[in-house]
Amino acid sequence: MKKKDSFSILTPKDVLILKKLLEDGRKSSSSISKEIDLGREIVNYRIKRLIKENLIVKFIPKVNEEALNYKEYIILLKLNLDDEISREKFVKEQIGNKYLVWIVKSTSGWDLVIRLYAQSIAEFKEKLNEILESYSSVLAKYYTIIATDEIKASEKELISKQVFNEDFTKNNFKVVKKQDPIELDEKNKEILHLLEGDARIQYKEIAQKLDISSDTVKYRIDKMKSEGIIESFLPVLNYNKLGLIQYAGILKFYYLTKDEEEQVCDTIRNCKCVVKAIKNLNSEEFFLTLVFNQENEIEEFKKIIYNSFEEKIENIELFRID
Repeated sequence: MKKKDSFSILTPKDVLILKKLLEDGRKSSSSISKEIDLGREIVNYRIKRLIKENLIVKFIPKVNEEALNYKEYIILLKLNLDDEISREKFVKEQIGNKYLVWIVKSTSGWDLVIRLYAQSIAEFKEKLNEILESYSSVLAKYYTIIATDEIKASEKELISKQVFNEDFTKNNFKVVKKQDPIELDEKNKEILHLLEGDARIQYKEIAQKLDISSDTVKYRIDKMKSEGIIESFLPVLNYNKLGLIQYAGILKFYYLTKDEEEQVCDTIRNCKCVVKAIKNLNSEEFFLTLVFNQENEIEEFKKIIYNSFEEKIENIELFRID
């Protein structure tokens, strides 16, 4: 693994700021500046720099999927572009797309990874149609993964241990039990939709878009946090910029019994290279976010899966995240 002091982008001051953003991605520059004793303008400049340098890809809300009956959707897109220069030019223009999470460098043919939440099939179709329409001129094919279970989510723990050399401190967002149902009114749905595009969008901008006051927006967001509707606000990080190697992957199995599925889940949870994993509702598939220290670890991960599930594994598809 590369040493922390070899990072060309992340400075000690950036580390302090990143810690605060991992606690709460909506924490203001003013608030962060007071907590780490650094000027507000400096904090603001450094956050913008980390975004410009693509260390922070975007900010997203993490909603309570169980309480809201939300599902997470991953959509893989293949673009129909004539050459690599055309692809890179088009991809650069898409960085601000509110649903775009990753740009992919893949031998399997995927170019972009989209992530969104939806509370119903109708809402998903509406968002999917919006995405497909925006890429209609260059879209060759797409593939959808519907999350039925979150098998593992340890992004914050990874960053805390790999970059900060310390254990992650949980924030004070309320955690709601699975059996507690929560109904959202239309305004809160609209606010969540805007936060999905950019979790650091200002109260004033949301207020202008929804024709309500900034105080009302702040009250509604704070209330959704306290009720556990919003579990956290997260920066999506480009782990490559932290001296690591980031991949996404799809594990596809033949039919799994309940015991076999649990064995797969346990294996995924115990793989240190897996930082996020979800199971696909539609098939025996798992979508993974993986982070490696060295290139040779990629083949080691494949061997673990193949050796553990030799007769059950149908395919392993891994693709590099730019």
